[in-house]
Amino acid sequence: MGFIRNVAGVLATSVAAVPISIATSILLARCLSVPDRGFYALLTTFSAVVFLLTQLGWAEAAIYRTRRHGVSPARAFSTGMVANTAITLAVLALCLAFRDPLSRSFLGEVSARAFVLAALTAPLLALGDFVRGVARAIDRFDLHNQFGFLQAAGILGALVIALPGLGGGLDAALAANLVVQALLVAGFGVRIAALAGVEPRFDPREAGASLAYGSNLYLQNLCIHLHERVDVFLLAALGVSALDIGLYAAAVSVVSPLRLVPGALGTALLPRLAGAGDAEAAEFTASVARQSTLFMVAAALALVPAGILGIPLLFGVDYSAAVTPFLWLLPGMAALALSRVLSRYFAAVHRQRALLALRAAALAANVLLNLALIPRFGIVGAALASLASYGAEALAVAGLFLLDSGQSAGQAFVVRASDLGPYRAQLRRLFDRGRS
Repeated sequence: MGFIRNVAGVLATSVAAVPISIATSILLARCLSVPDRGFYALLTTFSAVVFLLTQLGWAEAAIYRTRRHGVSPARAFSTGMVANTAITLAVLALCLAFRDPLSRSFLGEVSARAFVLAALTAPLLALGDFVRGVARAIDRFDLHNQFGFLQAAGILGALVIALPGLGGGLDAALAANLVVQALLVAGFGVRIAALAGVEPRFDPREAGASLAYGSNLYLQNLCIHLHERVDVFLLAALGVSALDIGLYAAAVSVVSPLRLVPGALGTALLPRLAGAGDAEAAEFTASVARQSTLFMVAAALALVPAGILGIPLLFGVDYSAAVTPFLWLLPGMAALALSRVLSRYFAAVHRQRALLALRAAALAANVLLNLALIPRFGIVGAALASLASYGAEALAVAGLFLLDSGQSAGQAFVVRASDLGPYRAQLRRLFDRGRS
């Protein structure tokens, strides 16, 4: 397995998905009213949170069990697919049973149809995440990447048909998302089953071992993603209008592509670290963290003028107020990269409890900051809360990494000449190519 090959593939897919993501955001802004854009953000975030509550770390467990413990891919796939299907259907039933209190508390005045469409999407997100995890476990990053690209491109294509094509509204946009997720899970599920193999039985021991590993990682992922998404729910719970939530969603959509970089690195990093010794894993993680943070800072600086000019131009003048929260969210993305990459070290060496406590504290801090700042500053307060909590989390994870790995801050985080070597070589090749 080539780590550089896998990172390159995941990054290339992520980079290709950036313009698609931006085009999707522009399409939603142009075809939905600002309040409906806010409801779309609320409902897709609701789907993502329900997915997070149900996935229980199965994708990472499949990687860990097959890579470090030699479990057959067929057993990991079959057991995980049965367990995930049962869990997601049970949670879907609970969502439908408690639709009224969930809507009143977190989603505002959304229609019953819109709620059901969002709830039905959540199980498909969980199954898709597991299928992509098994693809990485068997070193088929090409399938993992294809899934991600087709997910972004498919949603954009479906929205083009549903919104400007058929003149649909919020419900049509949610239905388009649902159809794309269903087709991807069905198509890639069959392909991965053919590659990994299928065992005609459910293995309780394997399920227990997967849950034992995945539970700590699951709780961390839950804290991470709630940290990134809870602000949208708190805006609604604190009475912020759907119009302002739509503005905030636009700001988030412009900075969100930056999350693809640490996400791509983490995706390729876990399989690489799972087969390494602790010292090697620490050194390799620090190297990747240095380079990714350097890249994120440069990318955030480059996005400043692009966002100031581009948001009103591309989304429309009604979205001009999204520029200020956008600017406050940008530096938080650079901090996010450091903590997300370093966290893969703890997953690989299976020492996650301290990191879990830290993640929970960061989430709690984010909630408290939102509760304090949103009533006073609105959507700008939500952006400030994210910046403060992301920065604090990054510093804390870095400190924990130093304690666990035994490295000094200079060893781990000071950029070295060797870190810049690949970039200089690439620039030299481009320069030589231009001269020829």
